[in-house]
Amino acid sequence: MTAPDEPGTAPVFVPWPLVPAIGACLGVVIAAQLKAALVPAFAIGLCALGIGLWWRASWRWPHAFTGIRPAALMVFLPVVLLTASAGALRWQAWQTGVGERARAQLTADWVGEEREWVGRSDGEVLHATAPFEGRLAIVMPGGARPPTGQVRLVGTAEAAPGARNPGGFDYAAHLARRGVAGQLFVREVNVVRARVSVTERLASGIRAGLPPDSAALMLAMSIGRRDDLGDLRDTFGAAGMAHLLALSGLHVGVLLVFFGKALGRLPRARLPLIALGTAAFVALVGPSPSVVRAATMALSALASTALGAGRAGPTATLSLALLIGVFTAPQMVFDLGFQLSYLAVAGMLLYLPPWTERIATHIGPAPIGLDRWRRLVRVAGSAAVTGALVSVAAQLPTLSLVAGTFLSVPLASPLVNVLAVPIAGLLVPLGFLAGLVGLVAEPLARMVNLAVMPLAGALVWLAEVGARLPRLAWGEVTAVGHVAWALFAVALAAWSRRRLRFAQVLALGLVVGGTTYALPARYSQPDIWFLDVGQGDAVLLRVGPGATVLVDGGGSPFSDYDVGARVVVPALRALGVTHLSAVINTHADADHAEGLIAVLETFSVGLFITGPPQPGNALDEQLRALAAARGVPTHEARRGERLEVGDALLEFVNPPAQTSQLGSNDGSVAFVLRYAGEARALFLGDLGVAVEPDLPVPPLDVLMVGHHGSRGSTSPELVRAVGPRLAVISVGRNTYGHPVPEVVERLTEHGAQVLTTREHGAIRVVLGTPTSWKAIASGERGAAVAAPSRGSAGTVLQPNR
Repeated sequence: MTAPDEPGTAPVFVPWPLVPAIGACLGVVIAAQLKAALVPAFAIGLCALGIGLWWRASWRWPHAFTGIRPAALMVFLPVVLLTASAGALRWQAWQTGVGERARAQLTADWVGEEREWVGRSDGEVLHATAPFEGRLAIVMPGGARPPTGQVRLVGTAEAAPGARNPGGFDYAAHLARRGVAGQLFVREVNVVRARVSVTERLASGIRAGLPPDSAALMLAMSIGRRDDLGDLRDTFGAAGMAHLLALSGLHVGVLLVFFGKALGRLPRARLPLIALGTAAFVALVGPSPSVVRAATMALSALASTALGAGRAGPTATLSLALLIGVFTAPQMVFDLGFQLSYLAVAGMLLYLPPWTERIATHIGPAPIGLDRWRRLVRVAGSAAVTGALVSVAAQLPTLSLVAGTFLSVPLASPLVNVLAVPIAGLLVPLGFLAGLVGLVAEPLARMVNLAVMPLAGALVWLAEVGARLPRLAWGEVTAVGHVAWALFAVALAAWSRRRLRFAQVLALGLVVGGTTYALPARYSQPDIWFLDVGQGDAVLLRVGPGATVLVDGGGSPFSDYDVGARVVVPALRALGVTHLSAVINTHADADHAEGLIAVLETFSVGLFITGPPQPGNALDEQLRALAAARGVPTHEARRGERLEVGDALLEFVNPPAQTSQLGSNDGSVAFVLRYAGEARALFLGDLGVAVEPDLPVPPLDVLMVGHHGSRGSTSPELVRAVGPRLAVISVGRNTYGHPVPEVVERLTEHGAQVLTTREHGAIRVVLGTPTSWKAIASGERGAAVAAPSRGSAGTVLQPNR
């Protein structure tokens, strides 16, 4: 597509799919922010405006657009408006079609009750035919892999969790975009007719003879199976190598190159066979956004060549892939994988040509007469520089997304990927080859894996090294932050192509950076965060600039799931926490203390507060030793002591001076939070009714209910003494019956609103006057006026700064 330009200048060339692709994306994004009833009117309005502009060719733009050629805008703007209208209608069609059906299938009638489910399992999703027709993600006990084929599963269906904590992953939206209604927690499996899929047979060959880490890595890189990665997922993410674990354009491109070379002696059949192989690969590994994007680009280029139109440019094929992707699956515009895939390729197309051209101009051709070794060194250096530039170019447009999603930026990622990407480029075809020959005989796959093993081991080692290199911690990025970074990235591309001066780019960077810095943070007021850590406790107190206290860190006593690393640390980073004034471990039960290991390893901490020592408790000893190793002073709290942090005062009401007769629960560290001179909240750990009468507690706003709402805590006397307006119970799926109905009834009878983290996700209590709260997963709100309280005295503790 060429746009008319000013007289005497060359026409502006724009690949024809680019403009409608941009319009379709804009239409989907805007329509998603509107109420469903308004979308048709919005689309009709855009369509009418586009048609009107198309016919008003003599319309002139205001002088404010003097930097943009008006004739080009006159051609492009109507196309953008018309395709935006089509994109909005396509989004509406998906919402009222697949999206609405996926949400409606799992009604309250099917949730929470164990029953038999019949259908076909593909190893990840049950395509249920009874008791209703729909799709459910299968969750097996102990992390076992689901069977494939026709099955009867006994289990309980549940709605998938959304983003239940700051920085959390919205799993419900992830499944809904794929037409999956929820999760099925399986207790019993009855296979009616087993079916060993081609993917399973390939997997057997891919992992044949490999150690567990290498086998998990190869399964992820070859066929996209990531269930067995375990800690490798976090290691590769910390090193900036997570893209190697997800099937992407790199994997598809490498396979197509090798496949094309293998068909070099079949010139007539080569293009059809490559196209067939591309479609077969997508069908085999599944239509993930990055695989679909790479496959569409490859098929577009093949079609252009076959039709005699010559080799299609990468910008045109990328734009066409985006246009097709938006109209076939408009919901995927909001999928992180979709966004990263297209932005990474766009970055390489924007930045690489001018950068490599400048480097070639400065370096020049190799001098004549260089010996072989010097020439080899020069080639290797050039390849390393090019590899680093490719990595930087791919990451620049995606930086705000990566920082806001993974809450850190691996600074050495470009250098690590210089070595990692070539190794991955060898492993992908080797892994696929091992899978193919394994279809014939597994011993042949073992022979191929003799070459795979050292390469996979080297890639794992490189990821471990990269994960230990410096990273820049980051918090959640708002929409304004993403827009600001996009503007800067575009300006940087314009400077690379000599369209802007460096001073202009620098000025723009200062303006957008200063704007985002000046805007108030999303959660700027002092508050209490009751984090959702399942069956456990974790509470963050933010009581002044840089003044933060973490109370417990959750844990999974009967699982290897690291709640601290996967839930608590990301939540703290998302809220902008870089230093903890104090960490309080109420007691050393795993559901309270296990997650603190990751916290102490990740953040600087001013003071570690715990209860009396628990001889023989390995977790208690580990935390004390870890604090000492990290240079964090440890203090054993006692009744009557006080801790000043920011604008708050923590008054400890348990344990007493004599603790020899107390068990682990009754020795819990308990305290009252005073803010602005008023008693606001009481934290009890796992204290029981035997200790509660001895606690010197005042009336206050918020009660964190002891021991997850068990029958042995929260006595009527305590509730009357405290008189809370809000009672928070930190609880998850459990077999203990927590919280028991009588405790909930007792609290509601005394006028308290009861919220549980299981039902509402993380709960935020704002320490204003009046105090207010919000459950982020459900949007529930309440308010109460803080009541006056009694004063107290005792030792004042000062955490390290």
